[in-house]
Order: sequence, then structure tokens, then C-alpha cells
Amino acid sequence: MVGGAVAVQSIGPAAAAETTLRAAAAKAGLFFGVAASPNRLYPIVGQEFNQLTPENVMKPDTLATSSGGLQNTSGADTLVNHAQSNNMLVRGHTLVWHSQAGALQGASQATLNTFIGNAINRWGSKIAYWDVVNEALEDNNTGRRRNQWPHTMNRDANGDGDYFDSGDTDVIRDSFIRAKQVVQAGGFTTKLCINDYDVEGLTVQGGTPNRKANALYDIVRNYRQYIDCVGFQSHFNDNPNSIISSDLQANIQRFADLGVEVHITELDIDDDLSNNDIGSGQAENYRKVVRACLNVAKCTGITVWGISDSESWRSSERGLLFTGGNGSYQKKAAYTAVLDELNKGRTVSTSSVPTSSVPTSSVPTSSVPTSSVPTSSVPTSSVPTSSVPTSSVPTSSVPTGGGCSASVSVNAWTGGFVVSVRVTAGASTINGWNVRLTLPSGATVTNAWSANRSANSGTVQFTNVSYNGRVNAGQYTEFGFQGTGTATGLTPVCTAS
Repeated sequence: MVGGAVAVQSIGPAAAAETTLRAAAAKAGLFFGVAASPNRLYPIVGQEFNQLTPENVMKPDTLATSSGGLQNTSGADTLVNHAQSNNMLVRGHTLVWHSQAGALQGASQATLNTFIGNAINRWGSKIAYWDVVNEALEDNNTGRRRNQWPHTMNRDANGDGDYFDSGDTDVIRDSFIRAKQVVQAGGFTTKLCINDYDVEGLTVQGGTPNRKANALYDIVRNYRQYIDCVGFQSHFNDNPNSIISSDLQANIQRFADLGVEVHITELDIDDDLSNNDIGSGQAENYRKVVRACLNVAKCTGITVWGISDSESWRSSERGLLFTGGNGSYQKKAAYTAVLDELNKGRTVSTSSVPTSSVPTSSVPTSSVPTSSVPTSSVPTSSVPTSSVPTSSVPTSSVPTGGGCSASVSVNAWTGGFVVSVRVTAGASTINGWNVRLTLPSGATVTNAWSANRSANSGTVQFTNVSYNGRVNAGQYTEFGFQGTGTATGLTPVCTAS
């Protein structure tokens, strides 16, 4: 399959129902995956699922040496080869994590960067998605970063309580920058994700704001130029912060409005949420989750964390789609409910859903530095946690001038906006660029990344910084800025040197 946009419509009553999860998901325009280990690659894996996440064999405690090299890759190779043989996408899980770090525990950012490079290069575009950073935020809905390694390397230079400023040190940002460098240098189609749990709803039990979800949202919005996708782990249970809230879909939508793909990455639903009923009660909970994803165009995948209850890491909670084990499985009511929802298809226009979750377009090669992390590549102020986008303006075509062209994509909410600008070289390599934009009256730029700017309002000139001025013919680089007011009617004009 090739990448591209396709309009996926709801499946009407006359449409033939698919009989496997993978076929029904593909018709609805998303993948349906499973976490597995090399000794559980039973026929059902390829029959029912079209995406595969290694349960443990791609975690650092298996793969990494103390210097950031690779070891023990045979298990991961087995899973990748199995996926390729069965036309399945692969999610690499995971590169940077405080748990199961193995020989990387306590390593420096430089060593982490070495491991990131080695792991991404090992499998290249065979990995559709990599979880670059996993579980970066504290438990108990504090909204804070974790304080154990590797987050002990973080430094809040100006003491404003965030790590988004140019002088700050942030393992999340720096790890994504390194991952983006490697993907671009290799020309890989791999997308880079951040993954966490208890971030699924806008609120938690009792209607309290989900501060952990808001903190993740701030990270994605500030580092959008590096992050392609967000994973909601979705280990739903009766912990007050882990319930299936009624605003799950709204939270998926607000992340999607940033332009990233959203995935449900580790789904299991504790039978406690259905009063120990693994029949219709649990089935209804699965319907709610699957439908929330299907109703958001950029929710492009769902993965369950294992095949059967008995083989789950949380087996006593009976949270998966099958009973049985060792290759002999029986479908639960939850399976039937999921299949039914997938066969109903999407109920929204999904013009942005790719026909394949692995893109085939070229990857920019010059938009990220290849050595040290630039101090000017990130926004210079934090983003309010309560701002929820209310609209998303698609990228528009713009005039070409002086050897380059520019296009804009706007994510807007009441009182503010984020603009991403793509600069594309023409028939010849360019060594520098200048993009001129005229903002509407009352609009003010509050920060920018990957570009210098001449002003904060009116007509603003954005110019390249040291690491992204050179763009090869036909390739592109990107920069962005955040502001207050509105950002309608933007028409960028690009000139190159």
C-alpha cells in the first residue's frame, strides 16, 4: 500500500461485515494490533492483527549495552521478520524509559543518543512507529515530570517550572531531537511517538482535570516539530485516574488537532470496571473505547496488550479479548463487540487518514542539527494547560518565490494559535531562506522555534537558524511559532539565497 489521503466513510448496512479484527480495522482506516513475544507468534497473530508491538524484547534492558550499543537483537529480529511476513506494522517499544533500563540506567544524554541512533538504524523503516520516550510523567495526577533517572538530567534554568525554555535541559526534547536526526539522515519513514498512561481523558474520576494529560499535551505542543504521534496506553481499571471517562474522545481530538497521530497503544480493560462481568459489561466498555477512536480521524491505531487473559501481565483482571492460551484461544464478548464497532466504520469525515500508517514520502534531511541540541530550537515560554484547540486549519498552498515555497498549518483555540510553516526548496539547493508573514490585527507572536524573527506583530520576517538554512532541492524544513489572537488568512512568501 502507498501513503496518501483517503476519505473513509461509515460502513452502511449493505456492506459485507469483515470477520477478523485486522480486516475490519483496515476497512475503517486504522490498524488493530497486539503486543507479543517471540514465543507467542501463533497463527492468530497474523490472522487477527495487522500491527505488532514487542512486549519486552525491544526494551533497553534487553537491547542496550552500557555504551549505547546493541545486544540480544535476535528476539526483536524474529518479531520484525514475522511482522513483515504477515504484512503487519511494527511499533518499536521503547527507547528512553526510567524502568527496564538495564545497562543504560544512569547513562548520560550522549549515551542515550548513541542507543537511539543504533536502535533506529538497526531496523530503519521496518519500524513504522518508535516510542521514543515512555512514561515520562508522574503517577497520581500531579502533572509533573518524573524525578528519577533520566529526568534527573533535566534542568529548569530560569526556575519557571517548565523545561521548554532555550536554556533548559530536557531529556524528552533532546531524545526526540536525536531520534529526528537519525530518521531524517537515514531517509526512514518511521514516525516518532511519546507514550504514557492515565492520560486518556480530559478529566479523571470526580471530574477533576487530568493534569497528567494536560502536561503531556503541553509537551507535544511545544515539541510538535519533533513528535509525530502520541500513545495513550489505556490500561483501564478502577483506579480513579485510570477509568474510562466520558471525555476520552474529546481528549483524543485535542491531541489530533495538533496534527499528530493518536494511538491507543496498550489496551486492556479490567473486569472491575464491569463488576467482574467479562460478558456484555466488559464488551460495552470496549465498544466505548473503540468508538472514541473511530470518531477521530487522526486516531489511526488501537493495540491490545496481549492476546488472552491468561497470558496477560494482569491476568487476574481478565482484561483482553480472548480466553485460553498457548495458541488455543476462545473469543470473548469483548472481541465480538470490537469487531462489530470496527465494521460500523468511522462516523466522521476522515480525509486525513492514510491508506497505510507507514508514509512513503521523503523525510526532510536538514531541519534538525546533527550534533549538539540547539538552544534556539524550542519555544521560550510554557503553554497553558487549559488551552484546548477548537479548530485546525489545514496546510494551504502558497506562492513560490526566489527558489523556495512555504505553506502553513494552523492549530487555533480561543485566544491563541500555533502555526507550523514548511519551507520547501525548488529545483536547486538553497543555503538560506526568509519567510514573510503578515499577521491579522491584534495577533502577537509569543515564541518561535527553528527560526529567527524580526517582530512580534504586523509583518514578520522569519529567517533560518544555523542548522536549517541549507535545504536540498525538493526537500523541506519546518519552523513554527505560537501566538495570541487569531491567525486567519496567513499567506507566507518565501525567498531563498
